[in-house]
Amino acid sequence: MNDVAIEEKQNFLKKLFSGGFRLVDVFWAGFILVGAIIGLCVSKLATFESIIIGDCLKSVYFILISVAVWKSASLYQGKKVWLILAKISAVLTITASIFELGAWAIYLSSN
Repeated sequence: MNDVAIEEKQNFLKKLFSGGFRLVDVFWAGFILVGAIIGLCVSKLATFESIIIGDCLKSVYFILISVAVWKSASLYQGKKVWLILAKISAVLTITASIFELGAWAIYLSSN
């Protein structure tokens, strides 16, 4: 990968995690659409090991995108109800993802 591509990727991630994208884009594209695609892909995994890895990667993705949703909601200038709902969904998703990761950790440590 060349230096320009690496810098563009770093700029994208910096903008994403600093709230630089519109809330509507981050929520509907990143959280809902990409999240649904990832969830669908994980649901199609066949081996037990791939399901564990897929679930863990999905949980990490949802934690990261929830942080981006939170940051975008914090800078949102529209109706307050949308920023409140976005933050509630981010907190619930982070909580569920942490529980899912914890459940896999407990399961794997007991076997």
